[in-house]
Amino acid sequence: MSTVVHQFDIADDAGRWRSVETYGDLHESDELISTITWVAQIVSGLALTACWVLWFFRVRVVAEQFAPGRLRYRPSMAVYAWFIPIAGLWLPKQIADDVWHASSPPGRGRATAPAGLLHTWWAMWLVTFLTWPLFWIDWTTLLATQYERREDNDLYRIYEFTPAGWASLALHMAVVPTAIVTARFVRRLSAMQAARLNG
Repeated sequence: MSTVVHQFDIADDAGRWRSVETYGDLHESDELISTITWVAQIVSGLALTACWVLWFFRVRVVAEQFAPGRLRYRPSMAVYAWFIPIAGLWLPKQIADDVWHASSPPGRGRATAPAGLLHTWWAMWLVTFLTWPLFWIDWTTLLATQYERREDNDLYRIYEFTPAGWASLALHMAVVPTAIVTARFVRRLSAMQAARLNG
């Protein structure tokens, strides 16, 4: 979220001509803030990835108790599936489908709990995953700079957002609803499993 705030701040400043001295001071400040937010984004992204994989493994292990031997993949695949090139685009969803089905409240015959949240989460995750490389790029490298020599013979510079810069901003904003839907999915599946374990 801090990256989005910084991007909006730079977007607000884009289009204003600055003298070389003023631009230099702003550029150094923006570079420092950008580096800090980029490093924070990487560290938090790695931490979230580790937490996610551990949680996904745990719910897969618990699901085995509800449907022993009936789930398609070994529990360890709940970890590995995310990192298998190409297959990572569908294997985690199959595992999630199995876990959701096994964790559904008993007494419903073979029906599962309504899976709209599961499918919404996966669709949003897939979009985020496919645009992942742009998310991890230091977005200030996507800015363009124009130069102009004015009548007073001073050189002026201006920031410009490139189409890739605007795409980066949109992608960082799209992560927010994806995170909200993911949190709801985690809460719902965890609650279903807790109810089965305690019931």
